[in-house]
Amino acid sequence: MEKPGMQALLQQDMEDLTALQVTKTPTFFVNGRSLPSFGPDQLAALVAEEVGKANR
Repeated sequence: MEKPGMQALLQQDMEDLTALQVTKTPTFFVNGRSLPSFGPDQLAALVAEEVGKANR
């Protein structure tokens, strides 16, 4: 915590969390989209959706 630059790094992390509306951990993002609810099926569906978009 006392290394030079650490406070700035932590502050940037907090600003990123706020901007991305991260309210819990873990939070998964796929192509900038957050997983609406946690679970392997939900993650697989989000990945499949994004892959489908990329293949169009």
